[in-house]
Amino acid sequence: MNILKLLADLAATPTTQFENSTPRREALGELRRIGAKTLAAALPLGLGALPTQARTTRTILDSLQLALQLERLQSAFYTRALTAPASFFPADGSIRASIVKMQAHQQQHVALLTRLISSNAAIPALPTYDFTGSKNNTQPALFPNVFSNFDQFLTLAQLLEDTGVRAYKAQVEFLTADNYTLQTALQLHSTEARHAARIRTIRRQRAAVVKPWPSPTDASITVAGKTDVVYATEHATTQVIYQAPTSTGAAGTYKPVPFRLLPIGSGMELLTVSVPEAFDEPLSAEEAEALLGLFTY
Repeated sequence: MNILKLLADLAATPTTQFENSTPRREALGELRRIGAKTLAAALPLGLGALPTQARTTRTILDSLQLALQLERLQSAFYTRALTAPASFFPADGSIRASIVKMQAHQQQHVALLTRLISSNAAIPALPTYDFTGSKNNTQPALFPNVFSNFDQFLTLAQLLEDTGVRAYKAQVEFLTADNYTLQTALQLHSTEARHAARIRTIRRQRAAVVKPWPSPTDASITVAGKTDVVYATEHATTQVIYQAPTSTGAAGTYKPVPFRLLPIGSGMELLTVSVPEAFDEPLSAEEAEALLGLFTY
């Protein structure tokens, strides 16, 4: 299925057409069954509810540089964790094995991105990382026990992996001119998503309130004004899709996709949980870089 084309078709279809179509009638039937009045109160009705989108103009090289920043930081994070004493990891050996595998993946991603960038530009110097967030003890730490408390390590791992997933998604629109780079980025993106799901599953096994995918029902793990950017626009219930400028001179625009007219999911949480869980939102380069900056000095 070409999901991007499907979203574009939905965004371009007049609402009145949905109102008169069989799917619309089916959707209304579904809504009636689960309580239309309750759901209507939860519907996102205005563009003010739309998530912030990346709207700057970036080059392919810009996007690759951002990806390299992300992968380097994650690689360093897991490498540092694997130097901790054996007692840092749970008795279940599969958990440490997962961290070993993810660290290997990140190293491979760094090698690939370095090769892609080096053919066109100089590779930036490797920054210094402080995963406590204290910037080398110049400010209060966000994760003071990140490499001595395994649950705190998992919390930061989830924040970093979810940031990676959303940051890759935001760069897709800037990579469409080069099929090879676009395909490569999507392959890296899917691996990041699997890492995030594995970290979330481990946390869930350790009694954290979290699903294997981002959900409005997840217990908050962010710090206001610091790491809350990771999920600030993640749980939108209205999606948007970019429509490029036309040959007649019309400017590019972001249009909402009318998911509220479709029978997605079921039950009382149709639009408050099911739709936000079904779609990851992009994280702009500026937001991703701000998050990475918390652990770099």
